[in-house]
Amino acid sequence: MSLTRPLFVRMNKVQEIFGVSDDQVRIWARKNLITIFKRGRMSFVRTEDLANVIEGLPTQAVGQTVG
Repeated sequence: MSLTRPLFVRMNKVQEIFGVSDDQVRIWARKNLITIFKRGRMSFVRTEDLANVIEGLPTQAVGQTVG
């Protein structure tokens, strides 16, 4: 049985799930390493983007497409 990770995580759960403060996530967003998505009063980040930044993998600039 394989575990799947959610596509997005709410900002208030980032520290619990990834061990990184939401302040650090906002810093990464200002550096265009990740995107914070707003839906109403809720903020989300893509789990794949967070994992890539934490692991030091190359990141895709926000707003750019691959190909």
